Amino acid sequence: MEEGERARRIARLREIIVKRIEELEVELSGLREVLRFVDELLKELSFRELSLPEEVGEGGPRPQEAMPEEQRPPEEKVVPLTTVEGVLLAKMYMAPGRVRIVPAEDKNFHASSRPFQYLLRQLKGVQDRDASLVAEGLLSPDEVTSFNVITDGDIVREVVIKNVKPKDVRKLKSIARWAFRTMWQQMTGS
Repeated sequence: MEEGERARRIARLREIIVKRIEELEVELSGLREVLRFVDELLKELSFRELSLPEEVGEGGPRPQEAMPEEQRPPEEKVVPLTTVEGVLLAKMYMAPGRVRIVPAEDKNFHASSRPFQYLLRQLKGVQDRDASLVAEGLLSPDEVTSFNVITDGDIVREVVIKNVKPKDVRKLKSIARWAFRTMWQQMTGS
């Protein structure tokens, strides 16, 4: 191999390394931004209770009261989640950027059930997607989708989802409907 050819190859290799270092620095900067956001969230959440998917089912968080219907904001749209036969399973209260799912009072859905865990995994996926967008600089940290599950032991009392994007509402409604219907089918053996 000629000396000139070898020098060109080494120079090209150097360019690749420099470019990769720049890419990693940008990624590191994004990760630092996400870390700052997570730290802020942890500070905020240290003053209130949070139930993450892995906590649900291990005794869950302390019981909290769901928001009474008469206290709900007037701008919330109520969408009933029912069985095919019309049995009310839960209600979705939808407002701009926020969704609450409240099971029917006469239903005891278990947070540890597979369908509910699937719902939580889907929410976590949306949260992770938003965190990636923050890392890329395409989304502000305070716009990341977050959720909180309020339980009484293993019984789901409410799911609160914040920073819901309009494009995610339809999918969320579909997944919630499927999860609650499947839990109901498992409970009733139908």
